[in-house]
Amino acid sequence: MGNPDDKHRAAATCTRCGEIGIVQVWPDGTLQPLGQSDFCDCPSSTLRVLETDIDDRP
Repeated sequence: MGNPDDKHRAAATCTRCGEIGIVQVWPDGTLQPLGQSDFCDCPSSTLRVLETDIDDRP
């Protein structure tokens, strides 16, 4: 099992508008958009991870 302090990046989408971007996934499951404070312009967006471990691609 990995270190509980490990976080990773993942592709995610807003379930309201479909905007796609990269998020930081924290060990507790919290998603934080990278390079911006908000993922999209939706008033209350819910993010869904599309793909994990993008750092591990060949």
